[in-house]
Amino acid sequence: MTIASGSGRRVAYIAETVFGTTPATPAFKTLRITGGGPRTTKQTATSNEIQADRNVRDEMLLGVDVAGQYNFELTYGTFDDLIAGVMFSDWASDVIKNGVVQKSFTFEEFLEMGATDSFSRFTGCMVSQMTIQIAARAVITGTINVMGQKETLGTSILAGATYAPPPDTPVSTSSANVASLTVAGGTPKVRSLSIDINNNLRTRTVVASKYSEQFGSGRFEVTGTLECYFESNELYQSVLDHGGGALSFVVGNATEEQYQFDLPKIIFGNGERQAGGNDDDVMVSIPFRAVYDETEACTLKITRAVA
Repeated sequence: MTIASGSGRRVAYIAETVFGTTPATPAFKTLRITGGGPRTTKQTATSNEIQADRNVRDEMLLGVDVAGQYNFELTYGTFDDLIAGVMFSDWASDVIKNGVVQKSFTFEEFLEMGATDSFSRFTGCMVSQMTIQIAARAVITGTINVMGQKETLGTSILAGATYAPPPDTPVSTSSANVASLTVAGGTPKVRSLSIDINNNLRTRTVVASKYSEQFGSGRFEVTGTLECYFESNELYQSVLDHGGGALSFVVGNATEEQYQFDLPKIIFGNGERQAGGNDDDVMVSIPFRAVYDETEACTLKITRAVA
């Protein structure tokens, strides 16, 4: 018996045309990740029968859910389909704005086992959340959170399945690959920036099935936190005034292999000036929420192939 190694894992995905159904002869795309992934969680109940011998008579299966997150380092062209998934929308002329069209995927995890391999297939997966983390002198990282309907196991590829390799674009860093960062019309010196995109998905449980129907979706929420060096009263005054503006930046390693993120209208939350100690810089930590902008007709716009 061969023991599987984590380094031998391959993660691939394909968009579904019918929720919970992997397309025939699937053309999978290999995904670049650093760890994580969806896992099955069973909901059970213990029998409450009263027996004189005091033994438990049964443990019943009530339901099955799939959820988890893939961790990644940001690379151009790798996650465009999943960005469309979290945005509930489609790319049009290399631009995507958040919308209302639900998208589902099948994720497949392969483990090399020698003579007999192992496949876990997670069907009916929707992107519930996506995060981007940009910190000074660090690799730009993120997470893709998915909710799925069910997991099935196999020992061979699906009939006619193919596996396209991922793009070989380089990993982006905050030091060399972030440009044009503006906040509310200014250019503060930023030490870190995080963005969280959340579809607020929910399961839909039904009688006569262990599995959820296609997931319900709540409001599209984009929140985040800015950590800036304190250079003047201007930015912090805007926090005190419950102000905001637009947040925009470009990330990527080469011309036409870059993304521009535009949050056209953000509102500053309960930020604070952090004085620190003798050996610290004074910082301003600012949580924010993006809201709908009438001019752009969206909360978040992403442009790819930026020159």
